[in-house]
Amino acid sequence: SVNLPMNTLRLANRAAARSVRQIKHGQLLGSRAIANTAARSLGVHAPAVLRSQASLLSTARSVDHSDQEWTASAASPPFDPSDKATVQAWTERFLDAVRDVPAATDPARSAAVLRELVKSNLLSFTDMRDAPEKFFLAHRLLATVGLGGFGVRFTVQFNLFAGSIVGLGGPEQVASLRDIQAAGQLGCFLLTEAQAGVLSGLIVETTCEWDAGTQEFVLHTPSDKAAKNWISQGYTAERGVVIADLVIGGESHGPHAFLLSMRDAEGQLLPGITVEDMGTKTVANDLDNARVWFDKVRLPKEAMLNKFADVRDDAYVQTTDERMRIEVIGQRLLTGRLAIAEAALASCSVLHLRTEEYARGKVCNGLAGEVRLSEMPQLKAVFRESEAALEQMAAFTAGVEQRLNSCLRAGTIPDADLVDAIAVAKIRCIDVALERAHALRKEVGSYALMHATGFELVDMLLCCKFAEGDSRILQQKLTRDRLKALQKGGAAAALSGLLGEHRAEVFAAANLARKLQPAGRDVAKLAAAMDEHWREIYDLAEMIAERHIRTGPRAAFVEGPSVERLTPAATGFDADWKGKLGAPVA
Repeated sequence: SVNLPMNTLRLANRAAARSVRQIKHGQLLGSRAIANTAARSLGVHAPAVLRSQASLLSTARSVDHSDQEWTASAASPPFDPSDKATVQAWTERFLDAVRDVPAATDPARSAAVLRELVKSNLLSFTDMRDAPEKFFLAHRLLATVGLGGFGVRFTVQFNLFAGSIVGLGGPEQVASLRDIQAAGQLGCFLLTEAQAGVLSGLIVETTCEWDAGTQEFVLHTPSDKAAKNWISQGYTAERGVVIADLVIGGESHGPHAFLLSMRDAEGQLLPGITVEDMGTKTVANDLDNARVWFDKVRLPKEAMLNKFADVRDDAYVQTTDERMRIEVIGQRLLTGRLAIAEAALASCSVLHLRTEEYARGKVCNGLAGEVRLSEMPQLKAVFRESEAALEQMAAFTAGVEQRLNSCLRAGTIPDADLVDAIAVAKIRCIDVALERAHALRKEVGSYALMHATGFELVDMLLCCKFAEGDSRILQQKLTRDRLKALQKGGAAAALSGLLGEHRAEVFAAANLARKLQPAGRDVAKLAAAMDEHWREIYDLAEMIAERHIRTGPRAAFVEGPSVERLTPAATGFDADWKGKLGAPVA
């Protein structure tokens, strides 16, 4: 036994009581860190404090976690995507729940709106698995209201944060989502680092090292370049899923996901965590973006999302036949890419619908007298071409979604062809949206400069372009994988391809491979060769995209054609929003 001073026990009791409150609301993680900090500040060995509160912690862990699986029936009402009445009824309820989004112009108010939406359970954290059509529909509906910062906040919460727990977490971790949702707690996804942004691919220097002595993880930011960067909802969130390099016994096991608490029940940052607001942006100032550092933050063993891998007896263990790799840890990037692609299409469609309505009422002077702007041949051509381009991409993307939905329901990892199709949807949907919005802007005069037209939100399409994997990175991946397939198939497959339907693509791939081949495995030479032939790299990616769009299955979104519901957002925001942040709901 350990004899502790009375003031130590009082502080420990306060920390443990706070931990119990957190655990009851799904905040198990971070409680050990609180006790550790309390102990260190008083010169007491942390495990002694933890042992003195063992009965409290044990009781708290048992609260509401007897059912390890959170079923769809327990989460949210059944949703039949084939029943138009069900889809329409849910659409109306969801739109009513987000009616305050346009007025929530700063992060404090926007976060409050999301908390209420989360608690409403209209969209369950597990609907990505149980009703994926509803999950994607919600993103499209938000875009018809206005593609602003709230849409990013929404997808971070339901896709990147909660979705990572659904996809990577063990049964107990998935079950904890019920309490997080009931409390309306917000989460963020900490992947991108300061020197590994959207143009760098997946590079993770943040470490999470296993401490065999204390049976804890130690989460650490080794340098400023490894600080988590542009973390959406990172300032207002209490919880987070952080991607860090798992180190056990000095050996790196690559990026893994960890669930942690970032703030305590009073809304204060937990010890060792530093969060800095990224500042005012040109658009989407209703969304907080943060830079985050970790200074040897201790996490309990339960922090590691352990569906695919775990630490047992101080050793790394693969828990399923599916080994942890980028395709596994990046599952939510796939769903996010598709959700963003669909939102971009919906936003561009709404822009055209509203502009067409304006053009039909705008009278101009023509050679033969008055004429409506909508009858001008150049604008008629824009509308006609935009309709064709948007409809083509909607049909392709809906087909991709159907394929992905099957994987989400089954809990399987998408195959290489589907991964490529998702990348194509992300690249092309946003390119089409940007191109068509720009073509429209050029033909409608000063209307394109006005607020409440939809044009004020066009910059959000640029955000879509580099979110969840920059388009250039995805194009490089398409080309890289095509070259790998060419190499694996050998000369016979290449010759067969040159005689087949996709001969132009095969020829371009073979020609590019020939130009890159002299570099061999010399990284410097390969980088120089890629710089020299960068146009051919992206041209091949375009051919691959064209093939997917030409041959991929077609489908329709469950709600039918887009409906214009654009609600004007306020023209300013409260720059002092941080002072309005109250203690998070606990």
